[in-house]
Amino acid sequence: MGVEICEYGCGEEANYRMTNGKWCCENFYTKCSAIKKRNSETNKLKQLGDKNAFFGKTHSEKTKEILRFKKTGKRNHTELWKRELAKKMTGEKNHFFGKTHNKKTKKLISRSKQLTISKIKNRYPFFSQIEDMRYNPDKPSEKEIQVHCKNHLCENSKEKGGWFTPTKTQFFERKRQLESKDGQGGCYFYCSQKCKNICPLFNLIGDPFKDTSTLYNQQEYQTFRQYVLERDNYTCQFCGEEAIIVHHERPQKLEPFFSLDPDFAWSCCEKCHYEKGHKDECSTGNLAKKNCQQIRLKGE
Repeated sequence: MGVEICEYGCGEEANYRMTNGKWCCENFYTKCSAIKKRNSETNKLKQLGDKNAFFGKTHSEKTKEILRFKKTGKRNHTELWKRELAKKMTGEKNHFFGKTHNKKTKKLISRSKQLTISKIKNRYPFFSQIEDMRYNPDKPSEKEIQVHCKNHLCENSKEKGGWFTPTKTQFFERKRQLESKDGQGGCYFYCSQKCKNICPLFNLIGDPFKDTSTLYNQQEYQTFRQYVLERDNYTCQFCGEEAIIVHHERPQKLEPFFSLDPDFAWSCCEKCHYEKGHKDECSTGNLAKKNCQQIRLKGE
């Protein structure tokens, strides 16, 4: 049987066979003198930082600066980095692609990101139906979008044929209130804080045009209630206990004209009024559904 030579470069007699099939002078290949020497040289190159120890390529000054920053976390603002930062801040270079943009290209890029009326109509159809828009006639080339001020007393309002240019925040919030599922239709356009403060719709809670009038006053209702209770001898018509409440057979929300009609009312106790009188057909939830259905039928 012949003598095996170490296959890791030292040239010594090999006594051990590794799992990869190679012969080595030591039981671990890292103990081989040739491997030790190679690893020592590689570590020196890493410490010096002037070469890529894995690929043997020389680093540029810029790459050395990046490696130094990654290692120490502190960037030394050399003249090279100062020039690069100045170019990024002034917009001289596109630092993602390393290309220099001229004024014409910059203008085209800016226009491609700008929202136009046609883009708004395609993206936000409901917003476009609610709000009137136009381009600023004083700046035709810039396509500056203008809207009406919500304050009807303002010179920039729709009522007086005025326009103003909203901020990006105003546009975003108004669009969100109209287009979002959670929006409530608020955040109107106002040209100034003064217009916002004096506008009657600002911070309004509820519908100002809702009809809150009733077909009867409180005295008439008390007369009707007393009559029904005395007629039923203050006895609940469900359980026979003492009655303190008058129940309407025809819900007041749906048929208010029968609110004071004693033929469609009877006495009941508080428990039966809640459990039996308003549990099913005239519960609040069912009344809301019926109202919604009636409104839809009228709309159709």
